[in-house]
Amino acid sequence: MIKILNRKLSQKITLFVLLILLLIISTMVLFSYHFFKDFYKEHLSHEVYEELRAYTSMVESGFDEEVISQFIIEKNRERHAHLVYFSPNFEMVYSSHPVSEEWLSQYKSWVKEQYKIDGETLAYVDTGIDFHIPHIWAYQPTYKGDDLNGFFFMDKDTGEFEKAKVKLFILLFSMGVFALIIGMILTLYLTKVISMPLIKMGEKTREIAKGDFDTKLTIYSEDEVGQLAEDIRVMTKQLKDYRDSKRQFISHISHDLRTPITYIKGYSAVMKDAPTVDDKEWRRNLEVIYNEAKRMEYLVSDLFQLTKLEEGKIALHKEYINIVPWLESIVATRQLMLDNLTIHCEVVTSNNEIVVSIDQQRLGQAVINILENSIRYTPKGGSIKITVSEQDNDVIIEISDTGIGIGKEDLPHIWERFYRVDKSRSRESGGSGLGLAIVKEIVEVHSGSVDVKSEEGKGTSFYIKIPKGVQ
Repeated sequence: MIKILNRKLSQKITLFVLLILLLIISTMVLFSYHFFKDFYKEHLSHEVYEELRAYTSMVESGFDEEVISQFIIEKNRERHAHLVYFSPNFEMVYSSHPVSEEWLSQYKSWVKEQYKIDGETLAYVDTGIDFHIPHIWAYQPTYKGDDLNGFFFMDKDTGEFEKAKVKLFILLFSMGVFALIIGMILTLYLTKVISMPLIKMGEKTREIAKGDFDTKLTIYSEDEVGQLAEDIRVMTKQLKDYRDSKRQFISHISHDLRTPITYIKGYSAVMKDAPTVDDKEWRRNLEVIYNEAKRMEYLVSDLFQLTKLEEGKIALHKEYINIVPWLESIVATRQLMLDNLTIHCEVVTSNNEIVVSIDQQRLGQAVINILENSIRYTPKGGSIKITVSEQDNDVIIEISDTGIGIGKEDLPHIWERFYRVDKSRSRESGGSGLGLAIVKEIVEVHSGSVDVKSEEGKGTSFYIKIPKGVQ
């Protein structure tokens, strides 16, 4: 049973709520019982006290004792009360009921003791002899003038009160049991309503844990359970995207590594199995092997760098520089590529003194990656323009070209690893497919952002936004 309670949330909640209900109901029943019991006792005591006061007033007002005795006897004959009138010497004058000598002696002793010490005129006494329930004993002295005339004494059992007390307890107990049952039913229902979605989510998460990311979770609400379900849906989508990205990554890396390995293996096999040594042919083969090895080195280097960027393991060495001449120096390093394609490239700005804190090597790599993409996809005679501007505390570097552009369906994916806009582009005509992914990570490490706008046939514009004062 303990193991079940440790495993099932609904049973834990049910047990906890039932214990709380039981505690609250028990407290309310006991409190109500004692409250009504005390109220009834006080009422009964007041009734006895007022009755004795009435008899005392009759005697002190001069009523004939025989009339009073007959009145008292007739009134109390059918009641569960013994009324005795004692003389000042504690001799019984008259009584409403026959009283044994034993009880008469106890009555006298109690009245004498209370009167002598000026004690309480009323008390609850558990006689324990002939009665099984407590009795009320009360006395009241009577006077004629300043002289003591006698004592009225009443012995009243509390049978009616005891019956009412038992009935009250049974009523309160029944109400408590009824409330507990209703509370238990409501609790079981509510915990089932709460736990059923959790059970469904548990089943779905187990399916997700087994790799089934296509499972659907159909729980929608605006409470915490609904939010949890939404978080699971988001998590499932992210895991599915990660799985697909991982598969795509393995596919791309396998392809991009297999090709140069095939070249290296093939050309080295030709050289190994050649019957004679042909210097010219061997040099050509070695050049192919070297180029393929170099491609593998670039690919592994880009992967290693991208991984370190994503994990935040690259430390930036920032310094304040004038960004305009820095960009011009980068364009100068690519001037040969530009001249061969007769592409015009210039840096344009309205302020030649824009100072920003950057890691020149890292951010320079990001600019070069975008610039080489622009050169690669801009036809001969086209142009590339690098515009530098300021916006509040940011510097914006815009690299625009008049190239072939990027389709709308491709724009959201260009920052992904190995994504190629031109699916027919071979690895010989392009890079590793990691360039823009590296650009995005480098810019974000600088606490900046990168965006792109493009239109097929008209060109592409990349926007790098970097904060000026990043330390």
